[in-house]
Amino acid sequence: MSYPRLNEIYNEKDVNLADGGLGLTLETKFGLKIAHTPLWSTRAAVDDVGQGSQALSRAHIEFLRAGARTLLTATYQAAYVTFEREGYTRDRALKLMSNAVAIANKARSQYHVENPDIQTRDIRIVLSLCAFGGTVSPMQDYDGIYPPPYGPRAYTTSRENITSFGEDLVGREKSIQALEEFHVERVLAFAENGQTWDTIDAIAFETLSLAREVTAIRRAMTTAEEVLRKGGKRTKPWWITAVFPDGRCRETRVPGGDSIPAKDVATVMIQEETHDQGMQLAKPDGIGINCTEWPWFILKPNGMAKGAETWAAGLLECIDKMEGDGWEGIVVGGCCAATPEFIDSLRIQLMQMK
Repeated sequence: MSYPRLNEIYNEKDVNLADGGLGLTLETKFGLKIAHTPLWSTRAAVDDVGQGSQALSRAHIEFLRAGARTLLTATYQAAYVTFEREGYTRDRALKLMSNAVAIANKARSQYHVENPDIQTRDIRIVLSLCAFGGTVSPMQDYDGIYPPPYGPRAYTTSRENITSFGEDLVGREKSIQALEEFHVERVLAFAENGQTWDTIDAIAFETLSLAREVTAIRRAMTTAEEVLRKGGKRTKPWWITAVFPDGRCRETRVPGGDSIPAKDVATVMIQEETHDQGMQLAKPDGIGINCTEWPWFILKPNGMAKGAETWAAGLLECIDKMEGDGWEGIVVGGCCAATPEFIDSLRIQLMQMK
């Protein structure tokens, strides 16, 4: 099976270098007070003429100077619900979502001015979208404990938290439908502005901890792509990266039971599946997990206290083992605490490896 849409924007014969952890870079390197807020890194885009936007643009450019050629937008937690909690209307939220994409695009253009040999088309802008859990409080992108109808029960400190509906198949289906609606609305929000949509090269659904939300995203993209085609807009390649805290999927088969194996989550990502209306579900162009039909592999580990060189060396060991194993191509970068220095070290060691 071929995955031509990512092949159109990346070179499948190379390891394609992405940026690192944008939110923590803005916090630790640029001093923005964005931690524990509904919008996190998107708060930098809210301040469209002040310190926030300037810091965001500088962060993007520093990652480019470090060697990254994929910028993920400051939209990880950008959704109508998170903007509403910050006091913004939906119309204002739409403009600020577009602003986050525009800042990445301006940083790309500025970097081209500094480095004329690097064309803007050589730098990809990827729309970063978290799991639904990234939009609730306390954040549940890692743990997957969602309030109804998105999950069986909201997070609580008074009794056991659960992620499974068990034998309640009706509740599980309603959860998937609610998550599907959330992700459809979010993707199409960025498509409302034609210039914003044209700037985006791909979509990244990040930090998925629940198998049923993977299904919801596949349904959402099936619906969104149909809407886009009918509206004469181009669909985008997209990928899913899952998260497995402590090496385990957070979703269990029954409340309090065993976790769903990672290989089963991978199967949910790429298996042939139809919607209840008989429509074939869209498949991601890339995934961030093993046991697959070999699409593109996206690898973005957190930074580490041992330093950039040690982090990059360990990551290259993984890359070395994966290359030649059948992956269509590889996009590698960093996540939380992976500053531009980490990406620069990775770039240098990648060049040495070649």
